[in-house]
Amino acid sequence: MIRLTLTILYSLLISALGLGPPFTGDEFVRLKEVPPMAVVARSSGGVTLTCSVAGNPTPAVAWYKDGVQLAGTQGSPGGLGETWAKLNLPCVTPEDAGVYECTGEGGGRTVTTSTKIEVIGHPHSGCLPRGRGGAPPKISGWYSTVMIQSGESVRLACNVQGVAGKVSVVWRDGMGKQVKESQDTKIKGTDLVISGVSWAHMGRFTCTAHNGFGVDMISTFLYPLAPALPTLTNMV
Repeated sequence: MIRLTLTILYSLLISALGLGPPFTGDEFVRLKEVPPMAVVARSSGGVTLTCSVAGNPTPAVAWYKDGVQLAGTQGSPGGLGETWAKLNLPCVTPEDAGVYECTGEGGGRTVTTSTKIEVIGHPHSGCLPRGRGGAPPKISGWYSTVMIQSGESVRLACNVQGVAGKVSVVWRDGMGKQVKESQDTKIKGTDLVISGVSWAHMGRFTCTAHNGFGVDMISTFLYPLAPALPTLTNMV
């Protein structure tokens, strides 16, 4: 009876978070937040494209143009969750026109959506071309939700889109306290790695990236699952 109750609660949580249909035990990947099919941008203006993909296992999601990855995540933290990828294009030029693809991959499955950008007008001096001058950091890839079995390790991504100069990243837990390196928590680059996930780790972790020009911030809700949670198939 207890095992059945845990399975039902797990399934209801998946449904409530919008990660998938109730009682999903199989691997899946699906688009959740979809960008517009087309965008018209004025030359020297800015464009931001965002998309998210939910899946089991948690998918890797990235933005591409002409087969080159521009923003997003690589690899998967395992478990089940939703991954976001955000592409920032400041000071666009005619060379930025074209088709951009957001691709999610997980469990050997792939989903893709695309956005066509058209650039109009003549360049003006209202912005600095990319790579010149300072710019605030932009976080381009993260997980909004990760559900993973207790006892496993997880890597929470906080990918910062290429910015010239030094960028500092600070992780905080659900109580607002800065996460320090310990036996079970490590900072790897800009990511937070937690070993032996337990109920004590449940909550919303926040990543803040900042430099002398600005700040960007994202958060990830980490939900530890009971070890070896049974599926309905195993219970028949």
